[in-house]
Amino acid sequence: MSPRPPLPLGTWGKISRKKHPTGRWRATTRYRDTDGITRTAEAWGTSGAAAERNLVISFQDRRAPATSDISRDTRLSELSDLWFDEIEHNGRAGRRTIDGYRDTYRRVIEPALAGLRLHELSTGRIDRFLKDVAADHPATARHSKIVLTGMVGLAVRHDALRCNPVGDVGPIKSATKDVKALSVKDVQQLRSVIARWQEDPTHQGRPRAPDLLDVLDIFLATGARIGEVLAIRWKDVNLETEPPTITISGTVVMEKGRGAYRQDHPKTRAGFRTMRVPAFAVQTLQRRYSAGQPKPEDMLFPSSTGTVRSPHNFRRQWRDAHAGSPFEWVTPHVFRKSVATLIDQEYSSKQAAAQLGHSGTAITEKHYIAKATQSPDLTAVLQKFGTASLSGPEGMSM
Repeated sequence: MSPRPPLPLGTWGKISRKKHPTGRWRATTRYRDTDGITRTAEAWGTSGAAAERNLVISFQDRRAPATSDISRDTRLSELSDLWFDEIEHNGRAGRRTIDGYRDTYRRVIEPALAGLRLHELSTGRIDRFLKDVAADHPATARHSKIVLTGMVGLAVRHDALRCNPVGDVGPIKSATKDVKALSVKDVQQLRSVIARWQEDPTHQGRPRAPDLLDVLDIFLATGARIGEVLAIRWKDVNLETEPPTITISGTVVMEKGRGAYRQDHPKTRAGFRTMRVPAFAVQTLQRRYSAGQPKPEDMLFPSSTGTVRSPHNFRRQWRDAHAGSPFEWVTPHVFRKSVATLIDQEYSSKQAAAQLGHSGTAITEKHYIAKATQSPDLTAVLQKFGTASLSGPEGMSM
């Protein structure tokens, strides 16, 4: 005779009821916990039916004996500490990414959810929270969803939860913004604005950044991110090849307590790339090299003290330079979009993606390339207007 098969995980056998001498009822059964061990479970009630009902209800929140620091009763605030500790040490996220996660948790998630225990984090509760945030700040809601997915995913991996409730929340929608890019004519006019600001003879006070036009040249020659451009060292520039090249091998990041520093890898794997440089930017590079005779480890665009230049400081200088002009909307990231748009117009989105360091064309096409609305081909029907005019008075019927 074959042995009785074990209960499936998370299920129970026949429930027995027994009345206690005190008048209360006790319901008992065998329950197979998620660790594979079958244990006796019990509950009490004022009647046999009440005791059985209480026993079944208890199974909804039942968990196996704790085998880690995370359980169904762990608060989200405690889980967050464990999750941040994990991502700090596994090397899968950069410093800037982790700081962004911490900021989102402190500002948005912690005030609303930190006190909840994991078994209280239902899909509905998280969905309502994210929709409330998305009503005014859709981008923040999407970032909060990323953070919550990671945190609660840690609880799932530790068997504190069977599934991640964040996975089934509704989509977070936001109005799609049209990509704005500079035309060649716009760039010419913007250069004039920046040149007048740099060379203003009436300016008094703190010296102005003298190299914004040079940085602009490298933006337009590469389509690189601001952190990538400010991370270029002279060893990344090769003026001996034809045409000369620039290799994007790092990015400048900001860290609290440390300030700006060069991270020895770009934002993504696809971001590590070598690009040929057009003639106008080659002239800029040659002029800067001749003027400074830099060492290979020196930064192409250092700070005023010769150290790594902060993207925050550069953005401030850039805002000052075009304040009051028609180009106040232009941020350093607009140059990246302008490069992508021009390459797409002249070649293809695939080549634009390669230039920008994207692994595919989807992000490039959606967020970086300005597209004119394409009307359908209605030339056949519209040709009737031309046919009527060509027929002249003789073709007119009375």
